[in-house]
Amino acid sequence: MQISRLTLLWVLQCVLLPAPAFALEMVCPQLGAEEALNLPEPADGRLRITANQAELTQDGLSTLAGTVRLVQGGSLIEAEGLSFDQTTRQVRLGGESLFRNRDLVIRSRQAEFDLANETGTFRGAEFTLIDRAARGAAQTVRLAKAGTVDIEDVYYTTCAPGSRAWFLEASDIELDRNEGLGRARHARLRFGYVPILYAPWFQFPIDDRRRTGFLFPTVGDSDNTGLDLRIPFYVNLAPNYDLQLTPRYMSERGTQVGSEGRYLSGHNTGQLAYEYLDEDSQTDERRSYFSFGHQGLLNRRLALAAKFGEVSDTRYFEDLGAQLEAASITHLERSAQLTYTAPAAYTILARITDYQTVSETALLDPLTGAVNPDLEPYQRLPEVRIDAITRKARLGSRLGITGQYVNFIREAPPEGQRIDVNPFLRFASDQNAWYAASQLDVRHTRYVVTDPAVGQLPDPTRTLPELSIEGGLRFERMTSAGNLQTLEPRAYYLYVPYRDQSVLPQFDSGEPDFDFVQLFERNRYSGIDRISDANHLAVAFTSRLLDPVAGVQWLSGSLGQIYRFQPTRVALENCVGPGCTVDTGGTDYIGEVDWQLPIDLLVRATAQWSQDRNEFVRGSAALRYHDDPLRLDLVYRYREVLPQTDTALEQFDTSAATPLWGPVSAIARWRYSRAENRTLEGLGGLEYETCCWAVRGAYRRYQFGYDELADQPEYTTGVYFQLELKGLTRIGAGFQALLPPLD
Repeated sequence: MQISRLTLLWVLQCVLLPAPAFALEMVCPQLGAEEALNLPEPADGRLRITANQAELTQDGLSTLAGTVRLVQGGSLIEAEGLSFDQTTRQVRLGGESLFRNRDLVIRSRQAEFDLANETGTFRGAEFTLIDRAARGAAQTVRLAKAGTVDIEDVYYTTCAPGSRAWFLEASDIELDRNEGLGRARHARLRFGYVPILYAPWFQFPIDDRRRTGFLFPTVGDSDNTGLDLRIPFYVNLAPNYDLQLTPRYMSERGTQVGSEGRYLSGHNTGQLAYEYLDEDSQTDERRSYFSFGHQGLLNRRLALAAKFGEVSDTRYFEDLGAQLEAASITHLERSAQLTYTAPAAYTILARITDYQTVSETALLDPLTGAVNPDLEPYQRLPEVRIDAITRKARLGSRLGITGQYVNFIREAPPEGQRIDVNPFLRFASDQNAWYAASQLDVRHTRYVVTDPAVGQLPDPTRTLPELSIEGGLRFERMTSAGNLQTLEPRAYYLYVPYRDQSVLPQFDSGEPDFDFVQLFERNRYSGIDRISDANHLAVAFTSRLLDPVAGVQWLSGSLGQIYRFQPTRVALENCVGPGCTVDTGGTDYIGEVDWQLPIDLLVRATAQWSQDRNEFVRGSAALRYHDDPLRLDLVYRYREVLPQTDTALEQFDTSAATPLWGPVSAIARWRYSRAENRTLEGLGGLEYETCCWAVRGAYRRYQFGYDELADQPEYTTGVYFQLELKGLTRIGAGFQALLPPLD
């Protein structure tokens, strides 16, 4: 994507810099708020009337003039004159009057009101719904005691007085406050006096309750789908379960139907979704996606969790995925898990796990580009775990045991079963100024292997002791500014003797990233097929600056390193080269800094420093500012070598949202790979927002895959548009969701 130097400077000036001084904060008046002040409390139903003049007759008819004020319960009527029939409790107002209660304000030229039933008719009326900040005018407004308002020959809007940027005209509108719904007949929706919609009948919300009906439609356009239109329909089946149906029209693909259901009970929650496209216009295939998730309790100790996902083909998410993150999904999990817990004693877990590969590149070796069967994940059919520990500690020590049985299955060998038993003795003491802990394990692992690889045994075993000792100090002092500053040194010693494990299969072991957490792990590998030998000491220092009154952490910094007294010898299967083991001496330094400034500015950085080469080999830095509506994120990521591809990573991720002037705002995002010298994502959008309406538009181009045959990235573009009529509806897709989430 070619960008001129002039355009780039304009983007940096208008989007990335703070808003100019003339970008004023939008202040929206609360319609009817001033008229709702000093309303009488509905403590009783007694009638109170004040007036400058009053004329009473024997038949109970009263005529009042001057400044007349009539109060009953939580309702108030004000007028220059009225007549009141004490027998029927009818009030007639022949001139201009004002009626108001907690929810509604009505100004009218003529009115009748029944105090007994709290019903009335107002003619030539202007009304305001206070809690919805909506107003309008009508020929007739009728109040019913049941909580409904019927309005004839009406216009309705949420715009401030004097503005008709948008309004709804109708021959009749019924506002049902009990149901929280408005119903309009022969309605015309106008935007800037231009009619944009006619409906013989439709309903709209007047509060925030969930209810059955159409939700905001979404309109977009992308290279993968063409014109993309979705019209969700929400079905409120019950307070604890619901359903959403979403017809989706894609001009380049066809018509898809999506559905999503949710349920919630006292001890269970879950959701299921299904999408179906009968025939894709580009592939001539039937395409579908199904997902299910559940979490809940069968009784007070037994929990059930389940997850299932399936797609019809491996390119489903890349072609039809609604979000960028969906294109990066490589596997869908299918699992069911039962967990039995006896508090502070033991936990038993039984689980079955399977995966569906949903990416064409998930099984490709990143170095050779060929399909590698070893990248296919194992099924676990089944997996059983137990964790137990003594309830009470004696002299700070407790006995425990962890156990595991797993049956690993997949098409490519080897397959097999693994039993692992790990009894341990744990000591822990935690005081105000210091803490100490240690653990001694004896781990025994046994395998039964089907079709073992060359050099592997069909039934290998491994017995391995492990010892860890940890301690730390806590120093505190009060600064002159009243903050609490801490210094927390920490030391961790780990000893694991060497055992030759090359004859063992490798079902679930890998090497995670070396970060601050890894300094204090008992195994440099994930999983238990490979237990790294160790004789090392990890030392780290952490310092924090805290506000003890507000409970805010202003600054936190950590620095740590591992010093190895002996080199490690255990390596992962098929690993060759110097990176498979670690030599004697100090490892790279790992550091982390979090700095929260009082001006809503957060600085966050992590780094890995090689003392042998005197340079950074990995790091990230983020500068984040968030003071709604202004937002700025500057993120930099660097890694010398990615272990999966043996290539470098260096990326910039810049995003911003800022007001420009008056009601105009802008957003932008730019993700750039310096290592690959190409843009990964570009986004730009503008918003014009007032108190009663807003219009937004955005353009986005991003990489969603890589074409191995052409040896080049695959890009797609999308256009997003949204018109929001506040308090009524929203048409199109907003673009705030396109920015990275706040953290």
